[in-house]
Amino acid sequence: MYKHNDLNGMIFGRLKVIRESGRAKDRHIVWTCQCECGNVVNVSSRELVNGHTKSCGCLQKDIISSMRYKHGDRDSRLYSVWKTMKKRCENKNCKSYKWYGAKGVSVCEEWQDYIEFKKWAIENGYNENALKGECTIDRIDPCGNYEPSNCRWVSMAEQAKNKRKTA
Repeated sequence: MYKHNDLNGMIFGRLKVIRESGRAKDRHIVWTCQCECGNVVNVSSRELVNGHTKSCGCLQKDIISSMRYKHGDRDSRLYSVWKTMKKRCENKNCKSYKWYGAKGVSVCEEWQDYIEFKKWAIENGYNENALKGECTIDRIDPCGNYEPSNCRWVSMAEQAKNKRKTA
């Protein structure tokens, strides 16, 4: 059994011990703690001292959230353009794959990173506020890959003029 120590005022991760609040079934002292986020939780001395409990649960949520967060554009139109472009070229289950990936069209290595694609897009005339169909990604050479030297932003009408020649 853990020897009784006064943990009042001590900080363990995000938790500050406020007061003793009883004993757990394993006879360890239970402490009332306030988390940095404001929540109050009861934690056994054993869990505090061994480092198993460091917050009210908000720390784990923050860690998971930060692992998923990369650019904050998940719901943006440009991110959708990027995901769709990659899907056409890389996903054999995509309906459009037969016209892109299956014909050898790929997305360049640089644009595998969304941030790099976004940087290029903004520097080359992408307009997030353009009306639908007025700012679409187009490959100058329809047989070429998606890469900075072969892409531009044009309207759907302009893009319709730039078709692959079929024999």
